[in-house]
Amino acid sequence: MNVLLTGATGFVGKGLVEKLLKRKHSVKVLTRNVPRAAISLGDQVEYIKWNPVKEIAPTKAFKNVDVVMNLMGENIAGKRWTDKVKKSIYDSRIIGTKNLIQGLIESKENIDTFISTSAIGIYGNREEDDAVDEDTLLEPVDFLSKVCMDWEKVVQEHLPENIRHSILRVGIVLGREGGALSKMELPFKMGGGGAIGSGKQIMSWIHVEDLRELFITTAEKDHFKGVINAVAPGAVSNKVFTKCLGKVLKRPTFLPMPSFAAEIAFGEMSTILLDGQKVAPKRALEFGYDFKFNTLEKALENLYQ
Repeated sequence: MNVLLTGATGFVGKGLVEKLLKRKHSVKVLTRNVPRAAISLGDQVEYIKWNPVKEIAPTKAFKNVDVVMNLMGENIAGKRWTDKVKKSIYDSRIIGTKNLIQGLIESKENIDTFISTSAIGIYGNREEDDAVDEDTLLEPVDFLSKVCMDWEKVVQEHLPENIRHSILRVGIVLGREGGALSKMELPFKMGGGGAIGSGKQIMSWIHVEDLRELFITTAEKDHFKGVINAVAPGAVSNKVFTKCLGKVLKRPTFLPMPSFAAEIAFGEMSTILLDGQKVAPKRALEFGYDFKFNTLEKALENLYQ
């Protein structure tokens, strides 16, 4: 395959590029900073400069491309959510994706597949016994759910109908190089990790290698289409997650973070820690995806072995 990526230098994207190259696929990357991307990803990749919020994607990027993988988006957990940061989170996804699709349309190239990213935040905060899947009816209830709904709407309304598309609603990504786990492990290593808030909120997670594999499988198999929940089958409560992480790290789990402390420390961004969704990977399983890491203990043991 000839693959064009956005967000290639991020936590998920970098390893995805490496996996694609190992399988002898050709890779192009759209990036705001070509020299920095080249240092990160190496010389087997073709780089094309693009500012996603300010301009339409260059038409030359789509030449001879089979698959577009759209992973762009400002890090939602990188900074406290000021109005400026929230605008950057929103615009990087909605305006960026719109400009990407417009460039694709103007290129008049025959793209086979378009894979975009979303997040399980689209389901809003849910009670621990309120399970959801891709068929659950949605309505925007907070900032993240609105971002995700508008993000998906851009793909569904603007992408040409003749292009097969998939939208991966990504859960909590577990990996050592970044993401939620790199932040969660620090208190444990300092000897004082614990549950966050009530500990009852459900964490729907996915091992980063399963996520990268799911992107590639979706690209390779024509029946992988529409919305797909990119989460492992074994969602757990924050309390169970905490105990499992403490067990793998061989650290105690006796210092919980009360809800008010999270709200003071992180402001509105604390919803990432305090809200939960019990999300089922219904379509991924129906389509035949075989999760390599289908239990939390297996995933964490692999990451910390």
